[in-house]
Amino acid sequence: MGFKPRHRNPFVQLRARNISYEEGGRMITLLSMNRDTMDLEVSIKEKDETKIITDFPFAHLPKKIKKELNPL
Repeated sequence: MGFKPRHRNPFVQLRARNISYEEGGRMITLLSMNRDTMDLEVSIKEKDETKIITDFPFAHLPKKIKKELNPL
């Protein structure tokens, strides 16, 4: 049988951490992250309209936000 590593869920919920930043007049809030594809689900609030984007690339985040997420 041997050693079977514990399966780690590739999705990390970020809603509870309330991570958000402002860029170009838009408020971007991180909702969840897929560690396998390094894609994020984000909520973008622009004026009075809110959109949820499910395939936001990790590379487009500011360095300060990336440092907060790095241990995940």
